[in-house]
Amino acid sequence: MAADMPVKAMPAPAPVVSWTGFYIGINGGGAWGSVDPSVRDIGPDSFFAGANVPAVTTNGSQSFNMSGGLAGGQLGYLFQAGRAVLGVEASFDWSSLKGTAANGPTVYPVTPPTTFSWNLRGSSDFMATFLGRIGFDMGQWYPYLTGGAAVARLKYTASYIDTFYPSISNNSFASTQVGWVVGGGAEWRVTQNWMLRGEYLHTEFDSFGGNGLIACTPGVGNCVGAGFSTTFAFNNKFKEDLGRILLSYRF
Repeated sequence: MAADMPVKAMPAPAPVVSWTGFYIGINGGGAWGSVDPSVRDIGPDSFFAGANVPAVTTNGSQSFNMSGGLAGGQLGYLFQAGRAVLGVEASFDWSSLKGTAANGPTVYPVTPPTTFSWNLRGSSDFMATFLGRIGFDMGQWYPYLTGGAAVARLKYTASYIDTFYPSISNNSFASTQVGWVVGGGAEWRVTQNWMLRGEYLHTEFDSFGGNGLIACTPGVGNCVGAGFSTTFAFNNKFKEDLGRILLSYRF
């Protein structure tokens, strides 16, 4: 009779959970950074008394900060080998990162009480990143380090205002620059398919700039004859830090 009793089926083995798979998602967060500008008087100079030049270039070479928000999307692939988790990812974010600095008015060393001022502005419109990452499977969590390349559209404007030769000179430069990225984060597997993570990235971009003419208008104030002018060489280096939250769906 015991042989005829029904046998209870053995429970099915638990499915193996893995991080491996393609994913796509959205992200958002904040950004902050700095602009490190440099300006040199490369002449030929008929605008400044020689002793005024160091003060002018020093004030136009002061670093300033930027801040703003960002939002975008990402796609990538994760591969788990044992406890190690490797990944590659591309992302694109629109950015409102910007900052300004007003240096002056400053009294000229040689021609007081006349003054000069610099109004500086930097901004970033977008950033694309191309990253690799490596981490460690901790069940529902996956902490990781990441690094790679970034591409961003950067803009810089330097306005020079002079009261000895009454004049304003605006110099603007824009460039799509390539830089490097390092950072890290931690991803949480909300369900088998949905993943949520926080991430920090630090980026530094190649320098860019150009030359700009500063001149006064003949017949205005102390500007006589053919007028006076000189050429400045501008060079700028942008650094950006990003903190963002990323929600992804893994296929």
